[in-house]
Amino acid sequence: MKPKFSVPNAGGGVDGPFADADLIGPELRDWAAAHYRRTVPVLRVWQHRAWLYGAAHYYAVGWTVLISLSLPFLIPYVTDGDGSRLLVQALSVFGAVVFGLHRTFKAEENYGKYRLHESSVYTLVRKLVDDPEQLGATDAERRRRYLAEIERIRERARNDEINNLPSPSSPPRIGPVTPIPEQRESDGYRSAAPGPLSGGASP
Repeated sequence: MKPKFSVPNAGGGVDGPFADADLIGPELRDWAAAHYRRTVPVLRVWQHRAWLYGAAHYYAVGWTVLISLSLPFLIPYVTDGDGSRLLVQALSVFGAVVFGLHRTFKAEENYGKYRLHESSVYTLVRKLVDDPEQLGATDAERRRRYLAEIERIRERARNDEINNLPSPSSPPRIGPVTPIPEQRESDGYRSAAPGPLSGGASP
């Protein structure tokens, strides 16, 4: 099931998807083709990680659903004499471990992130090839806009890589956060809570 991650041409010729980009000038077309060739290694990394997290996600979901549906039919046959009790216990532990790893390493979330980064690059490429006016009126404007969008996508991907730490759960809140009410006075702002002075006035 493991793919080969072959994305150098993205269905095009030697110049990749820009081989037949007739709506832009030759200078921009050559620059975009060279830039895309430099982007291919990053796309391959994103594709590989998307496949890895996607496979982990479907593996965990498949086993969790299978175990959840099979346990009600297996439990009536559990006895003390054979290994049926051990089988049910092993299935329960295995399902819990798989589900816990899926949640801890955020398989579904990371799969969606890397697929989105890869797809965003392809969408931007299609804009430059099929409708370059979306990126600007001249080739110079289109080049600057295309480069800025690519950098924005890569920056978002780098942030996701840095923040991609296992998180079993969100930390619990210590208690409710109650803001201190304030009221407007003619001489400025002051707290409405009673102060230490006599009569309950604030300082």
